[in-house]
Amino acid sequence: MVERKQLELLQFEKITTLIRQKCHSRQAKLMCDSIHPVAAKDAILPELTRTAELKNILDGKGYFPSLEHDDILNELFYLSREGSMLQEEQLVLLLKTIEVANSLVKFVKGKKQILPSLFLQAENLQVFDHVVSEIKTIIDNEGTVKDSASPEIHRIRKLIVEKRRESDRRFYSYIQHIRKEGFLRDNEESFFSGRRTLAVLVEYKGEVQGFVHGKSESGKTIFIEPSATMILNNEVAELELDERREVNRILRELCETIRPYTYEIRLSIEFLIYVDFLTAKAKFAIELGATLPSIKDGFDLSIKEAVHPLLILQNKRAGKTTIPLSVELNHEKRILVISGPNAGGKTIALKTIGLLQLMLQSGLLIPVKENSEYCFFDKVLVDIGDTQSIENELSTYSAKLKSMTTILSEINEGTLVLMDEFGSGTDPELGGAIAEAVLESLVSSKTKGVITSHFGNVKLLADKLQGAINGSMLFDLETLDPKYILSIGAPGSSYTFEVAERIGFPMHLIARAKQKVNKDKLKLNRLLADVQDQKTKLNEQLQRLEHEEFLKKIAKEKYHTLFNNWEEKIDKERERKIELVRLADYGQKYLRLMEEWNQKKDRKVVVKRFIDGITAESKKDEIAKKRKKTNVYAEKKIANIKPKLSVGSRVKILNSREVGIIEEIKEEKVFIKFGLMKMTVGMENLELADD
Repeated sequence: MVERKQLELLQFEKITTLIRQKCHSRQAKLMCDSIHPVAAKDAILPELTRTAELKNILDGKGYFPSLEHDDILNELFYLSREGSMLQEEQLVLLLKTIEVANSLVKFVKGKKQILPSLFLQAENLQVFDHVVSEIKTIIDNEGTVKDSASPEIHRIRKLIVEKRRESDRRFYSYIQHIRKEGFLRDNEESFFSGRRTLAVLVEYKGEVQGFVHGKSESGKTIFIEPSATMILNNEVAELELDERREVNRILRELCETIRPYTYEIRLSIEFLIYVDFLTAKAKFAIELGATLPSIKDGFDLSIKEAVHPLLILQNKRAGKTTIPLSVELNHEKRILVISGPNAGGKTIALKTIGLLQLMLQSGLLIPVKENSEYCFFDKVLVDIGDTQSIENELSTYSAKLKSMTTILSEINEGTLVLMDEFGSGTDPELGGAIAEAVLESLVSSKTKGVITSHFGNVKLLADKLQGAINGSMLFDLETLDPKYILSIGAPGSSYTFEVAERIGFPMHLIARAKQKVNKDKLKLNRLLADVQDQKTKLNEQLQRLEHEEFLKKIAKEKYHTLFNNWEEKIDKERERKIELVRLADYGQKYLRLMEEWNQKKDRKVVVKRFIDGITAESKKDEIAKKRKKTNVYAEKKIANIKPKLSVGSRVKILNSREVGIIEEIKEEKVFIKFGLMKMTVGMENLELADD
């Protein structure tokens, strides 16, 4: 799909190196070496989806299980062999890695809604809690076989402790005896091969009975294991051999227990490694602000606010802003010709387009807006930079010609071509003619491409050719600084003299150079610069106006929201006051009734008054509900009939046969003439006579 040399031109390896640095395990780092562009969309789309899922969950700062683990694939391979036995430290590594894998598999299986694509990969994986339990039953956190692993290991270790204790007692008792004789050096004891010895002055070696283990370099000290402890030490050594034998038996039995699960464990560990690799890609995407754009069939591109990955990281470190790039390539605009000043951003625009395309086709998220639309090209052909070759004795122009020849032999509808300064390196007139021919060939092949050029004839041809379009990198004529902004639709000036002036080239030489240039060409170059400058200013003004309109819209919406909230608050306050008045009235009536009741008047009268009061209030509520219902009906009726009414309309009062003519309408009141009689009627009481 793309040659290694072209990958190097676009600095693709730097991207994979940055991802490798975010992997935990060696195996995940090795997977980074397999990152390369492919043309098959179906092969990469699942990888992109899984990376996007992980990126979303990591970017949300929610819980995600730790992926730190050791490389235990060799241990698993050895364990799978019949009769094999892993040592304690190997089993501890296996235990810790299985625990990490278990945690990951459980997490992914519990996040089917958030990680649907990754869930499918983990769906059939097992969780090996029983294997963890088996290992932990035998081995402690320090990697030692537990005393409880078997009755025999418990018995042996108990004997070892007793023998060592007795050996220590005899050893220190003997030291106290010979210390008084002055046979020992200041550092009285040491160890040789695990055996405790006395540091005896060489002249007294015959006075101390025991086995000689060594002599100091000076020859003044001899190291003797006293005979008083030798027998006990020999017994301890024999018990330690028994201990090791029993430990090996226990470990072999443990390995036999977990060996049947080796293949399934390996699948879980491989999934862990894969998620480690995916997480590194997701973390890199978060660092870039990368997303998964829409991926379409066919060979059209709609790139919105793209930035070069390496440039944005560099600018972040320097505290600078990265200016985004937007480009669209489709059937009507197949080839974009970018012109403008040197150091204005033309080459970085090419590299951004090319590198992001290769990243996407390698399963990596890219720093563009999510509403960008991408496709998968069959080939990406790149010619960027000085391709002069000393080894092959090729000049810059010859090398460019050779590169263009290779590109032209491979272009078709499924190809993306990126060419920098094509046609340069030779006589401008002849090089420009070659560039025209190449541009025509690119357009007729229906390939998609972006090329940069300073040739005026190429800019003019791009304006005429159907399928080609001009673009330019903007330049600030006032500050003489490049803006690094790509403007589509018009060619740009090369700003040759302006750039020379900016870098401090002698003004008298610039003036002489201007005199030697064809006046029409100079005038055209200046015109292009002025047009571009005016277009830039108009765009800036349009952006300001759009921003002001946006602020006005926001302010208007805020005003309406506040006004509606205020009205709602006023209505609630009014209802609250009415309710308080009603409750106060009830309270007064209740107090009066209580007073009459306490005065022991005719209580039947009091009860009757109470019942009458309740009945009256109930009727009031009923009337209020009917009135409210009538008002609602009236409002609906008015809303329905009001648009149909106008001066001159023929109407009838409800349940009446008389037809009248509307003479005037004021709000929801209608003035109607019935013959010689005039009436004012509410809209809710009318119907159209025609109906």
